[in-house]
Amino acid sequence: MLNQSKKIRDVIEISYNDTFIILAGIAQLVERLLAKQKVAGSNPVSRSIFKNKGGIMRYLLVLSLFFANTVFAELYKDYEPSEQHIQLTVIAVESNYLDDYLVNLNKTWVRSMEVMKELGYIVDYGVYTSDNANSPNVWLTITYENMAAMQPNEDQYNKVNDILAERYSESEDELLTISKGYEEIRKMVDNQIINKVNFK
Repeated sequence: MLNQSKKIRDVIEISYNDTFIILAGIAQLVERLLAKQKVAGSNPVSRSIFKNKGGIMRYLLVLSLFFANTVFAELYKDYEPSEQHIQLTVIAVESNYLDDYLVNLNKTWVRSMEVMKELGYIVDYGVYTSDNANSPNVWLTITYENMAAMQPNEDQYNKVNDILAERYSESEDELLTISKGYEEIRKMVDNQIINKVNFK
């Protein structure tokens, strides 16, 4: 309950911060527009923009109405973030080595994910590729039940390694060679923790 309250406070604080940033941006826009109006001088383009005295205020009124309808949507009334967290890893693999990369990935990362899913440490995982993308071209996802499930755990780590050792025949040296080979054919582009937004 305390964690939930903290999350709500954090979201509210972020919402207020975003609002202040937007309002500050509008204020800066007013300053820039007024400055342009003062120095318009003989510039026909500037004179045409500010020909109508109420033009600026009408423009700002439209902006404020737009932000009022979008910024202040209510959390947990209009939408809510999912409790599940998804770790998204974006990878650029050399196009000629994509098949090799996926085969070796199945011997290492995918096997680990399968065991972690069986043990309930993760909800799901996924490997995605695109024939139309040159770089990046591989996306890996791991879905956790919540943020707490993402924290490192030595007991879970050892349990997964024990099952992998019992289940598969590759030696640790062979797996290490495969892992080192990744460095030559792929580059880690990005790694993000994302949440699905559920609209009501």
